[in-house]
Amino acid sequence: MMRVYQKTRLCRKGQMKSYDSRTYGINDFVEWEAARQLELNPRFQRRSVWNDKAKSYLIDTIMRGKPIPKVFIRQKINVSTKTSIREVVDGQQRLRTILSFVKDGFKVSKSHNKDYGGLLFSQLDEIMQSQILSYEISVDILINLSDSEVLDIFGRLNSYAIVLNEQEKLNASHFGPFKSLADEIARYYTEYWISQKIFTPNQVLRMNEVNITADLLIAMMEGIKAKRSISKYYEKYENKFTGDGDGLTLWFDTTISKIAELFPDGLVGTEFNRPFSILYAFHFHCAFYSGNTGA
Repeated sequence: MMRVYQKTRLCRKGQMKSYDSRTYGINDFVEWEAARQLELNPRFQRRSVWNDKAKSYLIDTIMRGKPIPKVFIRQKINVSTKTSIREVVDGQQRLRTILSFVKDGFKVSKSHNKDYGGLLFSQLDEIMQSQILSYEISVDILINLSDSEVLDIFGRLNSYAIVLNEQEKLNASHFGPFKSLADEIARYYTEYWISQKIFTPNQVLRMNEVNITADLLIAMMEGIKAKRSISKYYEKYENKFTGDGDGLTLWFDTTISKIAELFPDGLVGTEFNRPFSILYAFHFHCAFYSGNTGA
């Protein structure tokens, strides 16, 4: 269940010091915690405690077999017991969430997973339980490094981090049904955004298409306004989203189809691929507006 890729790095004095990149199944973490060989120490914890929506979103990601960020663990040897102690220095919230779910600590939200939402781990079928327990997490093992060396590693990693734009920040801090709906619709049209040159591939990677999709969804529910703060509506819809997701998806699909009918050769070379929101709003208004655009 574990694969090892040996790597090396130079220490300050010129020696070679080893560290490992490995993958471990969730069941390995369950066993380590039961054997008291896993330390979820908050010393290096920098993020606030996750809410229920964030926890649910993580487990849904695992259920769907999609990757999650790697975990950093400092491995120490307990000489008296001759056992390895694994201290989690980054990824604690992820592991706390996973271990809590396996112990029936909470349920996945139905807004995240229609098939398994509302069920505890023990209530899942054996196939899904097995998939979760065998799900592999990428781990970097730091062997016997001091606190200062660990902090130096994270400082260097953060030196190359890209500053998040507004949509990426919203995506990282919201986990409600509106966020999921905007993500789902935007991703479905990935090829459309790029082929019509509405966005470049790099802009799609930076979630520009999710931003415009969210903006259009808000306009369909709230009406067109001169100035609209997307972040304000993400907050508003995080806990109280009353929109009809299936209905909004149908409206979105229908509007895109009508635009495709009007421009059978596509939007490339026209004046509408860049101010796409205006084109979309016009055709949505013509097709659906009846004095009340609430979904």
